[in-house]
Amino acid sequence: MLGVLNHPKLIYDWFTTTLLRWSGDGLVIYDQWVLNLSGVSEWQGGGGEVLLDFYYLCYLIAFIGVLFFFTRYRKQGWLKVRPHVPYDALLLTMIGVLCGAKAAYIFIYNPDFYFGAPPYGPVDTSDQLRRIFLNWSGMASHGAAAGVLLMALLWWLKARPKIPIAQIGDVGGIAAAFGAIWIRLANFMNAELYGRAAPDWLPWAMRFPVRSGKGHPVVFFNHSLYESMSKPTDPAQAETWLHSLQQANPGGVIDRGGYVLFKNPDAYLQGYDLAVHGKDGLQIVDPPPLDSIQIGDPFSVITTPRHPSQLYQLILEGLIVFIILLVMRKRVKRAGMIAAGFFTLYPLARFIGEFFRQPDVQFQDESNHLGTVFFGLSMGQVLSLIMAGVGITMFLYFRGKGRIIAEQEMWPAEEKGAPKPKKDGKAKKKNAPVSVPFEKGMGGSTGAGEIAGLGDVRAALAEKEKEWDAKHEKLQGDAPDESDAEPDADEESSDDDSNREPRQPEPGD
Repeated sequence: MLGVLNHPKLIYDWFTTTLLRWSGDGLVIYDQWVLNLSGVSEWQGGGGEVLLDFYYLCYLIAFIGVLFFFTRYRKQGWLKVRPHVPYDALLLTMIGVLCGAKAAYIFIYNPDFYFGAPPYGPVDTSDQLRRIFLNWSGMASHGAAAGVLLMALLWWLKARPKIPIAQIGDVGGIAAAFGAIWIRLANFMNAELYGRAAPDWLPWAMRFPVRSGKGHPVVFFNHSLYESMSKPTDPAQAETWLHSLQQANPGGVIDRGGYVLFKNPDAYLQGYDLAVHGKDGLQIVDPPPLDSIQIGDPFSVITTPRHPSQLYQLILEGLIVFIILLVMRKRVKRAGMIAAGFFTLYPLARFIGEFFRQPDVQFQDESNHLGTVFFGLSMGQVLSLIMAGVGITMFLYFRGKGRIIAEQEMWPAEEKGAPKPKKDGKAKKKNAPVSVPFEKGMGGSTGAGEIAGLGDVRAALAEKEKEWDAKHEKLQGDAPDESDAEPDADEESSDDDSNREPRQPEPGD
């Protein structure tokens, strides 16, 4: 082996790389350093509230990219929409991506975790709801694409026939490829979705922490492999959950206080090595020298050298597709072609990348160690074929029936007879109520807000503003209207400041 790099996530047990955490010791940075009134010191652990992790930082950057590209192309005149439309597009994109990606993961990749029986499934209804709505680990990119398509369809049904949904999809495809770059970077930083076994001559092969099919870290303890599983925080749920573990594997449960070691024969179907954290850093040991560590401390379990497939996919699905779509934008004449290009190029790149990526452990068993699902293909490749079929269909349709981009009209069209805002140079009245500005964005003229369920919120705000107006009128009836009084000299205003004489300094100035 010319060189094997140890992945930085190797020393952490968290599902996602935590950047900022608030604990009893103070502000924890990257789960390594704690910052408090005493200065900066090495963190010894102890939990705490996660403020920011790398995964959702990358999601935030991806969503900012959506707003950036929509606003940029609108200002350039290529996308002829009103200034508020990019915000409507961002709203529906966030709903489609987050809900679609999560739903696909729940129902396709890991249904047992959400609907199965304990010990891996929820112990009661409240635990099930917590897993569905509060546990956002696990997101499927094909589900995200399906969710965005669904939001686009609803938007088109709500605002047709004038809505330029195809060209909106073009910008969305460019933004999606940009977002894929960051999401794959997050996968790499989290040491998840790593690659298949790499050959000995590959200099950039890496080792990653081994996890079970349920996402739990795997450790070596007492000459056996165990899953390290955190206890539920609720005492009643923890008792029920621990009882189910003992029933599932009598004698294979070791309670270590805050977590449990659960012996599971299916937790190590992938190739692995053993490692121990010593003074010289991480050391790979096999068989483990038990006399070199304290008795009772479990060994870390890491993979054999693997392809860093997250970086391969970053380049294939993100960077290359992103560049091709940018080139297409300057060449295509019909709306919808770039969106079709994304739905064709992305799954093609994903299909290629899956040959280097370790298939999902959820589909592994004793007779299928690799985890393929259909004629030697992984689940990701099967879904990519379906997505590519959608993309090719879109390409054939928009090639002949897509609107000519140069002939697009401004959308939404300006309403005839709509009152224009008056320019009032007078100072605001004292004790004036706070006004809630109802812009046409977020569904006012495009229907996006109604799809997202913001109609009730807008109605409630309108009623609240009426209450404020009524209170203000009552106050005005009890107090003199200062606006009718002669204004002070300092409050006078003029359209041309050059005609105003400079104020003479007073004593003490």
